[in-house]
Amino acid sequence: MKTKVHDERIAPWGVSRMKPFPAAAVLPAARPVLNAATQTAVWVRPDGTPMPTMDRHKRSETSQETATKTSLDGTPDQGSDQQGDND
Repeated sequence: MKTKVHDERIAPWGVSRMKPFPAAAVLPAARPVLNAATQTAVWVRPDGTPMPTMDRHKRSETSQETATKTSLDGTPDQGSDQQGDND
């Protein structure tokens, strides 16, 4: 007695909701050229015109250390518990 096995493959639900990616625009590559006067790179388009530069972001000041003052008289407590490996 042979049992008949169905080879029915069911695609996952999410595959039925997918659609093709939209067409992508292919841009010509820019190349860096060294400015002899400033010794910095200037990005140049394929036709030789320089690309506009964007303004730089301001650096965050959240990583700067501040003195810790946890005592009531205002003296810094910094270093009292930082003896290193000499415990």
